Amino acid sequence: MSDVRTILERGVGGATPAPDGFERMLRRRDRKRRNQRIAAGAVGIAVFLAAVWIVTTGGPFDRTQPAVPGPTVPPSTRVGFIGLPPQDAAASTPARGQLALSLVGRSAPPGDYLDQIWVYADGRVIWRREGNLPEGANELTTGLLEQRLTPEGVESARSEIVSSGLFRDDLLLVGNRGPIWDTIKARDGRRLVRVHWVRSDFDYPEENNATIATPEQTTAVERADALLTDMASWLPASAWDDKEIRAYVPSSYEVCYSAVHRAIDPSRILSVLPAPAEDLLRDDGGARSGSDGYCSDLSTEEARALDEILHDAGLEQDERENAIRLEYHFEPSVPLTPGPIENTVVITFEPYLPHGEVTCSPCG
Repeated sequence: MSDVRTILERGVGGATPAPDGFERMLRRRDRKRRNQRIAAGAVGIAVFLAAVWIVTTGGPFDRTQPAVPGPTVPPSTRVGFIGLPPQDAAASTPARGQLALSLVGRSAPPGDYLDQIWVYADGRVIWRREGNLPEGANELTTGLLEQRLTPEGVESARSEIVSSGLFRDDLLLVGNRGPIWDTIKARDGRRLVRVHWVRSDFDYPEENNATIATPEQTTAVERADALLTDMASWLPASAWDDKEIRAYVPSSYEVCYSAVHRAIDPSRILSVLPAPAEDLLRDDGGARSGSDGYCSDLSTEEARALDEILHDAGLEQDERENAIRLEYHFEPSVPLTPGPIENTVVITFEPYLPHGEVTCSPCG
């Protein structure tokens, strides 16, 4: 764990962190921890199933007490989805939007869930949260959901967040309580002010421009986090244009492809894909470095066509009930490189948000 005192001794540097660089670092570390929790959960499920087998097959336990089922969510209440939208789903409009507020972060225990919220000047509130919510896509995530504020509601939310005075300058703060980590953005005129927050007991690398938060800054971060993650609890009914929760339907996707075990030239990866898929990805230029390998930007219809091509070619799709994104992975019949190392090719689909930023499904 990093020593906060060491950070202070190194001084507060004048350099501004790269946009979202610190956030990406936290996401990667958070993703490893989420994978560890999922693995631990899988072990727990195995133990549970073994216990159930013993009980139902005449084991030594007392069978006079009926089993108590866990909480379930009726499928009919779920509106979120993973991957591509249904054929008849209308895209969210307008296709582009100006970001007014956003939060990506992980709450403090015992909740310890990942929240992602984006509020746009046109009124849209697009959000995703970990957990088994009634409207969610599955037991692990809600998928991207959408509600709408009035323009006055957006301004009320924005002014309430910035009234603390915290959002005058970009900051990287370290505090001893509050969320595990947060990246909160608030629009001030033509610019978005970014406040990165990380709790001091969270393992993070030393940063020479980190600042120990004052009690006032800590309280302001806690308050902004609470307000943004539960706007329905404090904004009046008049602030909402449409409070009903619906799925967010994107207009475009970032489709990325990579080899798992080592860096492979993008043209080599494309060459082992089905020919129609290779053509579709090359038509966009391909080979652009993106969030998850080499990436192409495809419209939702093009992404749907690619999905059909890959499916028809018999490639393996992640079809777990708790999948968090549309993803294909396969071992090419022709080796990507000489030598004993096998290269699994992974193809991922990530939706774009109205402000042109791709989402990060596996974060956290």
